[in-house]
Amino acid sequence: MFTQKIYAIVITAMVYSSAAFSQNTAAIPQKMDAIINDAAAKDVFAGSVLLVQDSKPLYEKSIGLADEENKIANTANTKFAIGSITKLFTKTIILQLVNEKKIGLQDKIVSYLPGFIDPAAAEITIEQLTEHTAGLGDYASSGSWDEKSESIHSITELLAVIQQDKLLFTPGSKTAYSNSGYAVLAALIEKITAKPLGMLYKERIFDKLNMSHSGFSNFNNSEQGKAVGYLTNFLGPKRDNLFFTMMGAGDGGIYSTTNDLWQFAQSIISDNKLLPDESKLKLFNSPLFPVHYTDWNECRTKGRLSVAGGAPGVSAVLGMNLEKNYCFVVLSNYDERSAEPIAQRIAAVMNDKPVSPLPLPPARVIYTLIKEKGPQNFIDYYKNDLDQAGIQLDDDMVLLSVGQTLLEEKKADEAIALYTVYTKEFPNIIIAWNDMGDAWLLKAEKVNAKKCFEQALKLRPGNQRAQRALKELQ
Repeated sequence: MFTQKIYAIVITAMVYSSAAFSQNTAAIPQKMDAIINDAAAKDVFAGSVLLVQDSKPLYEKSIGLADEENKIANTANTKFAIGSITKLFTKTIILQLVNEKKIGLQDKIVSYLPGFIDPAAAEITIEQLTEHTAGLGDYASSGSWDEKSESIHSITELLAVIQQDKLLFTPGSKTAYSNSGYAVLAALIEKITAKPLGMLYKERIFDKLNMSHSGFSNFNNSEQGKAVGYLTNFLGPKRDNLFFTMMGAGDGGIYSTTNDLWQFAQSIISDNKLLPDESKLKLFNSPLFPVHYTDWNECRTKGRLSVAGGAPGVSAVLGMNLEKNYCFVVLSNYDERSAEPIAQRIAAVMNDKPVSPLPLPPARVIYTLIKEKGPQNFIDYYKNDLDQAGIQLDDDMVLLSVGQTLLEEKKADEAIALYTVYTKEFPNIIIAWNDMGDAWLLKAEKVNAKKCFEQALKLRPGNQRAQRALKELQ
């Protein structure tokens, strides 16, 4: 089983703007069309977009294919995985249980879910789990997960893996985004209610808001009407994401449509079907967000919230600007971070700011830089060149894709340049050191190759690929 973690980014630049809203709304659909059509022409986005202002749809469009093999188009009713936007739904259920007096935010999690091996976990509160201050990290990156992922089939089984990990810091002392924390919250919800998480999303949220096209799955699947995700950040032909096992456990797993997510946002903004006002304020106030509001009245007139979720073949953004009374939803079945550039440009349009051209996929940009400017130039100036292209190296998968393409093409110098940067930016990624060893072997540079394989073995003793390479070199 290969499991890819589900991530989320709080996208502050999208809605945190004080620019005066003075443009003619009649011009907005045309501007939006230009953005979406440009994205489709560059093949950097496929999905659905909805923009609502004053509770009325201002722009709605679906583009690209939900299923490329069967030529099924994306529509307004296409269901998309929403990644870590799921966390807003999980937090909503936690706050509902608090209001029902079934749990308290200051309750210690071990009083409900004992079994954490780190003694410091005894101090973790439910509130710290919701706020990403509990000291938990990401279960998909833990050593325990590597060993036990094949046997994980439920949230309860995942909890047992998370409980074997050491905390990253003392609970409450720092803030660090945590998928594990929300998986623990999901386990807590199932324990308190004695019901599976998917049923609770349906009963407590979807049914109440008539979100008839939304659902939950623990694992990536081909649900009827759900878009197939495609890995587009890589070079070469698109691959679907159905061979990935992406577990959703309160940190992810929900699939939905643009209109259903708008129904959720509308309820948070305008009614109390899910939560009273004081509890809704807690969705907007978080250590992850740059602006906090003193009460719901202030939030209702000035509140801004934008969150994103993604995984291989999954990208989604939900944004709310209560000051200008608009909301947008961007759902994509292209690779992670394909929805964010669209969402950023929606915010630019709504705040009457310039709209920059959409960038090409990072893998294409990096590959072109190495081939056109040369290997040494890439090593010396990659930070500046990537910054100018609007690319941030916060994920190593793009570098992996380019590097392996260069190896397949037997471009030794180019591959060495790529992996020189790769290992500098991500020094603990074992495959990067092994691949760089292979790149040096293309030049018959055995001494440098040996150093790379030794470093891979140092990072993970027993790494079979490195062991085989070193044995052959000897």
